[in-house]
Formats: sequence, C-alpha cells, structure tokens
Amino acid sequence: MFDHTNPLDRHCLLDSGNISEIKDQVSQHLWSHRMCVAQGKPLQSRLYGVFFGNAALFDLHYGAEVEIDAGDIANYYLIRITLQGSGLITLGRRSASMNAGSLTISSPSERSVIRIGRDCRNLILRIDRLALERHLQRLLERPVKQALVFDLQAQADAAGPAAVRETLDYLCRLYRHPAIDGVTQTLADGFSDYLLTLLLTQLPHNYSDALLADRRQPLPLHVRRARDYIESHLDETISLADLAEHCGVSVRTLQNGFTQFLKQSPSDYVRNQRLALVHAALEQARAGDSVTDILLRHGIASFGHFATHYRRRYGCLPSDTLRQNRH
Repeated sequence: MFDHTNPLDRHCLLDSGNISEIKDQVSQHLWSHRMCVAQGKPLQSRLYGVFFGNAALFDLHYGAEVEIDAGDIANYYLIRITLQGSGLITLGRRSASMNAGSLTISSPSERSVIRIGRDCRNLILRIDRLALERHLQRLLERPVKQALVFDLQAQADAAGPAAVRETLDYLCRLYRHPAIDGVTQTLADGFSDYLLTLLLTQLPHNYSDALLADRRQPLPLHVRRARDYIESHLDETISLADLAEHCGVSVRTLQNGFTQFLKQSPSDYVRNQRLALVHAALEQARAGDSVTDILLRHGIASFGHFATHYRRRYGCLPSDTLRQNRH
C-alpha cells in the first residue's frame, strides 16, 4: 500500500526551498498557519494535491525539521496518514506521535501544533467541515448539538483505519494514470459522499456510540410503526393524534417512545425526514423546477418556517442548494 515513491507525483502544486512561498502555498491549499524552521537548516518542500467534491488529497513533505502552528483549523477535518519519518501533533491538550503507517485526525475547535522531522511525509485528506457535519446529521436523522470531534489517533491495526488507508491508496492509484484523467475525475467526485460515510463509520469520534446505537437498538413496535408510517406519508399532513391512533397508543406513550429510542419528538422526526428528502430533491432538481414546486411536492406549505429549519441544518437556504445544483 502506498508503495509508489510519490503517489500523487503527476499533480505537483509546490516544489520550492523558499520559506515564504512554501508558507503561502500550504496556507492556500491546506490551512493558514505559522511555520518555524530551525535557523540555518536547508529547506526543500514538495506538495502534491488533487481536489474532488467536498474533499482534497495532498502529499506533503517539508524536507526539514519544521514546527507548524495552525491555530484552529476551523473549516476542515484533516485525516493524516504518515508515509515515512516521524513527528508529533498536539491538538488542544491531546498529543499523538506520527510514525510511518500511523493515522491521526485533526478536528476543528482546538489549537493544532505539529512538529515534523526532516524525513516526515504525510498523505493528508482534507474534508469540508460543514459537509461532514451535515452527513452525520443525515446518518443520525437528527440535528447534532455538539461539535464532531474525532479521536486524535486511530488504532493502527484496527479494521476501520485499514479501510480508510485502502480507500486513499485506491484514489492515489486512480490519479496516477494520465490516460484516464476524465474518468478519474468522475470516479473521484463520486467518492466524496462515500468518504464521508467511511470516516464517520470507521474512525472513532464522539458520535460513534450514537451511530452504533441507532443501527443496533431494536425499536418497540409502536415506535417502529410510527416511524414507518411517517416515512411513507411524508407528502401528507401528519397529526400527532392520528399517528398515535394508527399505532394504537396514547399521544404521551408515542412521544415518550420517540424521545427514548430516537432521541427526538415525533414532530422533529417528521421535520428532519422532510428536510433530508427536500434537500435531496433540490440537489437532483430537474430543469424548470423551482423551490416552491419542490416544497409543495413534498407537502410543505409553511415555506418561511421550513426555510428557517433548513438553514439551521444545512447552513444555507433551499434556494441556495438549488442554485448550486445548477452551476
């Protein structure tokens, strides 16, 4: 795996010994940072990179002992596989060694400081923060209230990190062949959503237990019946009283069941399912479709109220999603 000397060598973004140029280029492509190199030490840095969907993949080698103070990398998650050499990463109060084969993850919200040895090379997957957090909400089928934070270092011999390594190795091999550049980009773009799911399900973080519980926990019959009814009638008006009657329980019992097992009220579940459905419809809209058409098609009459919840969950208005889909 990663047996090629430079897995992204066809995609060089930087090859320089000029400290100002190195800092500017790394800041532009990865993150803004301060860089300190030992006085009098030679520096020859190389950066290779490819961009696809909500992600980018880089191969970075500074070629000298360097200390990087990146502050809070607020907009991205960085998944880092050390290809050779060694270093040390500190995130807030947590620290982890970087050695050949190790997998470390930088999450937003804490100061990041990285000390890199002269021979250290890292393959770095950069994932858009909003894209990953929205994907987590879709998997959980509810809004997240706390920031998503990964463990700083993943266990080297665990199955999850191995799956991530194999996927990134495959992407590197795709980008290595000039004869299939057009096909390569199409394939890589399709990897974006897959990567989001892979990272959230295979690397440890503060929502891992919740994702496992949502998949494994059996639901009581009345909660399962209510959930199934909601999902098959999202284009209709669903009243709490009618839903409880359909399931043969009281309104209070139904509410308690949803709160205990789905961690949200029945009304929240209806809204979150509609949000996800409308979001997908906006992303796949046909020519001539308007936001109003799509909302009405999904049984939504209160446009302003719905738009408020949509913006809270996806970070933009429905019209913004439709506009991005058409560009």
